Amino acid sequence: MKRGFTLIEVMIAVAVMGMIGAATYKAFEGAYDLKSRIEHAEDRDQAVRGALTRMSREISMAFLSEHFDRKRFRERPTFFKLKDGRGEADVSFTSFAHERLQVDAKESDQAVFEYHLEHDAETGLESVFRRVKGVIDEEPTRGGEKAVLADDVLHFSVQAWDPKDREWRDEWDSASPTRSGGVLLPPRVRISLTIKDEQGKDKKYSTQAKIFLGAPLDF
Repeated sequence: MKRGFTLIEVMIAVAVMGMIGAATYKAFEGAYDLKSRIEHAEDRDQAVRGALTRMSREISMAFLSEHFDRKRFRERPTFFKLKDGRGEADVSFTSFAHERLQVDAKESDQAVFEYHLEHDAETGLESVFRRVKGVIDEEPTRGGEKAVLADDVLHFSVQAWDPKDREWRDEWDSASPTRSGGVLLPPRVRISLTIKDEQGKDKKYSTQAKIFLGAPLDF
């Protein structure tokens, strides 16, 4: 007569299989969580670097021009202004980096650009906003299209290199009397974004933009 399994043996076998299943599930869950965190970190890294690349490209094409209607404008309508550059930067400038997205739009490659750190009411996060105004007029601080360029940012730093004093400046105004007869546009601009990484530590990304048109255009 063949002997079968006792109830205790069956219960032990089921318990062992349950333990193995739980351990296997835990291992797969940990691997999936690690995969998700790595993918999130890569997406975050790509988004921040993309924002820096875009700002660098648009700043590098900044320009000033002496060719304007002096009856219409009291001062040169093209400019480069930077304030609070160390951690909550606000930089605005005129640039040749504008891209027309609509056919027959009454716009050119010249536009007013602005980047600044602001609280995003939709997400509740501090974000870097980008504003583009496709027309250079008497009110550069008003109008244009505004959108988030980088979200959940701790610090946004923009500094301009002063070749005369050979140091980085947190403030710059091309229309300032102190700039009259001197360097109106900084030859280089340093841009930094600081975010929280997956371990909760501050992570800083930086790049530099070289401004090619250093002298005001006069034609």
